[in-house]
Amino acid sequence: MNVGVRALLLATGSFLLLPRAEATVEMQNQAKKLGFAVQNCLYCHASPHAAETMRAKARALNIPAGDCLACHGNNIPAKLNQRGEWLVTQKATRGSKLFDMAWLKDYKEPAPEPKPKATPTPRPKDVIKVTPNP
Repeated sequence: MNVGVRALLLATGSFLLLPRAEATVEMQNQAKKLGFAVQNCLYCHASPHAAETMRAKARALNIPAGDCLACHGNNIPAKLNQRGEWLVTQKATRGSKLFDMAWLKDYKEPAPEPKPKATPTPRPKDVIKVTPNP
């Protein structure tokens, strides 16, 4: 078998083994009904794009911003943010076949990174010139 064909088959096979996103619109709706601030897939998925880039593309395609399925279809990127990773862990820990958005009530948002304290800029000392009296 040709080396190039082997490499292509290996790459294709590896791609098929990658985890796929299991998120659905129903999951978003369930979380919204439970009072969570879900706006789109980025509630649990990490974005490979900048949010403004996605909004601009949505405007160009004349689709609602935040409708990830319109562009991605069922191939939503599987990269997750901390909340998504937590849900996956909960699913495994609980031995569940499905995600339950009610679990989100137990999720603790990570504490924001502390902002570095601003060091005051040293001011030059006031210089008072003393002129001698003649």
